Amino acid sequence: MTQRFDRINVKGLEKWVLSFCLFAFLPFHASAIDIKSKKNSAVVDGISYQLNAKKESAVVVKGTQPYSGDIVIPEKIEVDSLVYYVEEIASGAFEKSTGMTSIVIPKGIEKIGTRAFSGCSSLTAVEIPKSVEELPTELFAGCSSLVDVTLPKSIRKMSTGVFKSCKSLEEIAIPASITVLSHSTFEECSNLKEVDLPAGMTTIASNAFQNCSSLERISIPTGVQNIGAEAFLGCSSLREFTFPSSVSKVSNSVLENCSSLEEVHLPNSVSEIASEAFRACTSLDSLYLPNSIVKIGSGAFRDCSNMRHLTLPNGLVSIASDLFRGCTNLEMITFPSGLKEIGNSAFEGCTSLARIMLPSSLKEIGSSAFDKCNNLMSVIVLGGTPPKISSNSFGKTTYREAAVHIRKGSLSNFQINKQWAKFLDLIER
Repeated sequence: MTQRFDRINVKGLEKWVLSFCLFAFLPFHASAIDIKSKKNSAVVDGISYQLNAKKESAVVVKGTQPYSGDIVIPEKIEVDSLVYYVEEIASGAFEKSTGMTSIVIPKGIEKIGTRAFSGCSSLTAVEIPKSVEELPTELFAGCSSLVDVTLPKSIRKMSTGVFKSCKSLEEIAIPASITVLSHSTFEECSNLKEVDLPAGMTTIASNAFQNCSSLERISIPTGVQNIGAEAFLGCSSLREFTFPSSVSKVSNSVLENCSSLEEVHLPNSVSEIASEAFRACTSLDSLYLPNSIVKIGSGAFRDCSNMRHLTLPNGLVSIASDLFRGCTNLEMITFPSGLKEIGNSAFEGCTSLARIMLPSSLKEIGSSAFDKCNNLMSVIVLGGTPPKISSNSFGKTTYREAAVHIRKGSLSNFQINKQWAKFLDLIER
C-alpha cells in the first residue's frame, strides 16, 4: 500500500515539475509575445524598430511587409529586458502602406523622415505631436484619403511636397511659425478649398498650390515678397487674387489656367510680369497695369479669351512675343507713347481687334504680330517713318481691306517701303 502511494506521489510530482518548467519559460509581459529581436533590431506588436542600446532609443523602420489597419506607435518598448524610447520614424517607414487606416504618433517622436507616410492611400487623419519641428519632403504625398491634419505650433519648417496629391484634403491651417511655403506643398490637392496662411509668411514657392482646382479664395499675407513660378497654376475655381505691395515681380505662369479668375489686383511695387503669368485666364476681362511695370514677358496674357480692353503701362518699351495671342475678345489696346517694338505673334488671332494706334516711337513690328486679326480695319501710324514690318506682320484681310492713316506728307515714305506698300488704302491725315 505504501509503495502504491509513493508511486502516485512520484507521478504527481513529475506533472507538477513539468508544469512549472513550462510556466517558467512563458514570457512575463503580454506584449513580449509579439517580440522578435535580432542584434540592433526588433519587431514588436508588428512594428519594426532599429535599436540603439547606448542611447536607449528606437527608430520605427520599414517592415518586411507594408503596414495595415490601425497602427499605434508606443512611447517605449521593452526588448530583452531593456527599455527603448521611440524617438524617430525613419524615411519611408510606412511608405505605400495602402492598407493602413490610422496612425497614432507618440509625443516622444522628435524626427520623421522623408516620405514616411507617402502613398498611404487609406490614411484619413493624422495628428503630429508637439515634439516634431520639421515636416520632411513628401511626408504625406499621395495620401489620397487624408482629410484631417493637425499641425502643432512647434513646426518650424515644411519641406517640398509635404501634402502633394492629398486629393481629399479640404482645409488646413498652417502654423504661425512657418515663413516659407515650400515647392509643391499642396500641388494636386484637388479638393482643397481653404488655407489659412500665417501673417509672418514671406515666400510661397513654385507650384505650391498647382492644380488645386477647388481652391476658391486665398488671402496672401502682406509680408510675402516672393510668389514662385506656377504657384497657383490650374487653380480653376479661384475668382480673385491680390498681390501684396511687398511683391516686385509676378512670376512665370503664376496664375496660368485659372479659368474662373475675374479680378487681379496689382500694386505699384510690381515692375515685371513674367512669361505666361496670366495665360488662359479665360474669365479675366480687364486688368489695371500700374505704370511701375517696365517689362511683361512673352505670352503673359495669351489665350485670355474674355479680355476686352487693356491699357499698357507708360514705361513699357517692348511688347513681347505671343503677349495677347488668342485674346479673341480684345477690342481695344492702348499703347504707351515710348513703345519701340511689338514682338512676333503678339496679337495673333485677336479677332475682335478693329482699330490700333501705333505711336511715333515704334521701330519694329514682328512677324505674325497682327496675323488672323480679320476685323482689324483701321491702322493709325503716328510717326512719319514707317516701322519695320515683315511680309506677314498683318493678315491678308487687313492688307487688302484696312484703311491705314498716316501723317500728312509721309505718303512717299510708305509707298517706297516694300512691305507697307502692300496696304491698298494708305491715307494721309
